[in-house]
Amino acid sequence: MKLPAVAIVRGKFLNRYEMQTFEPLTSRYRITAFGSLTPMHEAFAFPVIKLPSPMDLPDVPYKMPIINRVWTDAQYLYGLEDALRGFDLVHTAETYFRYTQQCLNAKKRGRVRSVVATVWETIPHNNEGIRGRLAYKARARRELDHIIAVTEKAKAALVSEGTDPRKISVIGAHIDTARFAPEKGWLTHLADPKRRLFTILFCGRLVSEKGVPDILAAAPNIISEAVRRGFRIQWVFVGSGPWQQVLANQNRVIGKNWHSTVESATYDQMPRLYREADIFLAPSTSTKTWEEQYGMALLEAQASGLPIVTTRCGGIPENVGDAAIVVPPSDPDAIAREIISFLITPKKRGMYAARARKRAVSRHDIRVGARAVARVYERVLFSR
Repeated sequence: MKLPAVAIVRGKFLNRYEMQTFEPLTSRYRITAFGSLTPMHEAFAFPVIKLPSPMDLPDVPYKMPIINRVWTDAQYLYGLEDALRGFDLVHTAETYFRYTQQCLNAKKRGRVRSVVATVWETIPHNNEGIRGRLAYKARARRELDHIIAVTEKAKAALVSEGTDPRKISVIGAHIDTARFAPEKGWLTHLADPKRRLFTILFCGRLVSEKGVPDILAAAPNIISEAVRRGFRIQWVFVGSGPWQQVLANQNRVIGKNWHSTVESATYDQMPRLYREADIFLAPSTSTKTWEEQYGMALLEAQASGLPIVTTRCGGIPENVGDAAIVVPPSDPDAIAREIISFLITPKKRGMYAARARKRAVSRHDIRVGARAVARVYERVLFSR
């Protein structure tokens, strides 16, 4: 029996974080991914077709505002509609991306049978300020066969914009819990009351909305209490962005007890960095047009069995549930209080580490996600 052919369209944003959920489905579907010429990642358990996109243009000042206004949305793939000919199902992303319109065009012309989209956006009516996007979103709501909302908050945003709730399934993001896993005996080591050295890990873009300024504001109180109790803190920041140089200057600003490194790492190197950490910190904060839609690093931290301090921002509470300490955004005092609590309470560290790993395995593993996605595919493919 010939397997149904599924195209996953992600353009420039084709990445291993999301694609890992689809890899267990290769025994049920003939999957092909479509990226731009320079996608984030391109090595998966299924083939990739790369097509030119405005997103491939070199980074220059005001690149995105310019090309979004020229193309309505820069996520366009030249030749996509012809390349999709013969696929049974196309899985695209977001209702306002230009390539979602291309997928719907292919369906209208009879080149594909069905189109499904994953939507991460949690802010209602966001991304509607550029001419043409409002019409893109309205068409997608009408013509998509089904929508996968990554969170209940994303579903609520879609419904408030006019999407039929019967067309929406909520399926979160997922993580390979075999790849991201703690070392044997990690709980005993983590909860050892004799421990005096702790590594606090942050992974993500080094920008204000990811909470980097709040970490720096909280750090003096954390360090002061740690020194008073005979602890030593090592801060590890993995990422890049405008706060990178500021972080590098903190030895002078905070003082001699600030010990930190700013690192870059490939995806294959990340499991080791999580295993070397003791506490994970993700203090994201919202802006008018952005909030944390889910937080893939939080999935990796849970799978790695780390005690986590994070914030009530966007989809984070749905991601972590009771497996993390969740504080208000933009509250350095709360961040400091909860980090100190982990430092001085071994049982609490162990309890939250165990909760994190359990939640990752039971709810966030890629095999759980693959089964949920397959149910949507079967519903769409066999509903006609």
